[in-house]
Parts: sequence; structure tokens; C-alpha cells
Amino acid sequence: MRKVIQTKIGEGRSLLEAVVVQTREGISAYLGGGEHDHIGAVVICHSRPSLKKDGGMSATASVINMIGHKDDALALPFARRLCLASQQTVVVTAGVHVDQATEQDIQGFLERINDLADLVIAELFS
Repeated sequence: MRKVIQTKIGEGRSLLEAVVVQTREGISAYLGGGEHDHIGAVVICHSRPSLKKDGGMSATASVINMIGHKDDALALPFARRLCLASQQTVVVTAGVHVDQATEQDIQGFLERINDLADLVIAELFS
């Protein structure tokens, strides 16, 4: 059975939004926001036993960025969090754009991405 979640944090140019579809064997998510969303990066993440052999779990990720885009800075931590929480394969397509973004704008997105992941994880496993 599929589960579909749509959630967001912030508003206007600070908006981060996730649309997540959980299937039996994996999760597909779109992460967008800012002034206009687009496709800037794709991340696929697989869970696996930690290489430390301590019984923990880790994740291996592959990233594809569109030329000139840095959306992986948000997509990668988002994908890893969902992957480790679900222990399933996760694919995240991301595009967050703010015209003439300041360092403060970028830092705000980086600080809120884990909060958005927490909201999604809570809804996935409620």
C-alpha cells in the first residue's frame, strides 16, 4: 500500500516543501521551494550495515546535479535521513531556488532541512 505525504516548513522565499510517496520497497520524494521550484539534483540512497561492523546502519548515496545547481546540499541530507529511518531505498529529486540568495538564505535552508525530514519521518511512521 502506498502512503503519500505532503508537508512544508516556512513561507515565501523561505519555503521548503516535500511531497513523498512511500511504496512497499522504497520512497520517492520531491523537495522544492524558495521562489520557484525546479529540478536541480537527484539523489538515490541505499541503506546498508555500517562498515564499522558495530551493528549500526549506514547509507550509500549517489548524486546527480544539473550543471550549475547545488540542490544536492539539501537533497543528500534529506535522502539519508529518510533512508536510515526507513531502511529502504530513497530517491529524492530536488530544486529550491531563490533569486540572488544571500548566505543567510542558504544557511536557513540548510538548518531547516532536518526539521522537514523529521516531519516527514513522523508522518511516515505514525
